[in-house]
Amino acid sequence: MTVDPGLDGAALQGLGLTRYESASYLALIGRDQATPTEVARLGGVPRPRVYDVLSGLAARRLVRVVSEKPLRYRAESPDLVMDRLLSLRREEAEREAEAAAATMARLMPLYEAGQHHDDPLDYVEVLRDSAQASRRIAELWGAAESEVLAFVRAPYLAPPAPEEAETLEGIVPRAVYDASLLEDPAMTALLQRYADLGEDVRVAPGLPLKLTIVDRRSVAFNMPDPVAADSSVTTVVIHHEMLAATLIVAFEATWERALPLAQALAQR
Repeated sequence: MTVDPGLDGAALQGLGLTRYESASYLALIGRDQATPTEVARLGGVPRPRVYDVLSGLAARRLVRVVSEKPLRYRAESPDLVMDRLLSLRREEAEREAEAAAATMARLMPLYEAGQHHDDPLDYVEVLRDSAQASRRIAELWGAAESEVLAFVRAPYLAPPAPEEAETLEGIVPRAVYDASLLEDPAMTALLQRYADLGEDVRVAPGLPLKLTIVDRRSVAFNMPDPVAADSSVTTVVIHHEMLAATLIVAFEATWERALPLAQALAQR
């Protein structure tokens, strides 16, 4: 049986390795040992990157150094590697769950306080009408001066046709789209159009909610209504730099593990 770089590489990336890490491991697995130069050639990894890539794999005990002069590496057994990757994923999931719980603990008092304040000058806006919420978020995007960050997941209300899609001028939005959206050909075409227009598009599975952060001071997110009998969703808009800073941490962590659109499409 031979290694399938496409299939096996995608499987390893699904377990948390980068493209270069998976290519380096697969380059080593069919050999007793190899130098970084040999790994770069066999795996198609740029030589300036291969040393850092192999060092990172060794730090996670997925490969090991068998000699220093010359520097040579050997792949660890796939059963050990799978166990370690799964263990690392579990640890990452636990950290993300703890971070989400801490963030929610900070958000809930703001949300509950917003239920009792209807003054439009207050820093918390609570919107229960979906059409009104869509217009308000469009206004936030349109008023952006320097930065827009977003999580986008279903339901995507009234998406434009790909040929009618527009993006911001002078700003490169960064958006992480839920992987489930790629199951819809029309949504896939729309995401590709946004990418063609200059939006920085990435894809990740299991986004917890819709989120928009504008200019590091305004935040909008959707929450299912806990008291409504139907599937009503409440949109909360909060103008608060400390809250924005907290959610940017969660966004950047998700951004780092998300795949660029082209890579996500290639894996599908």
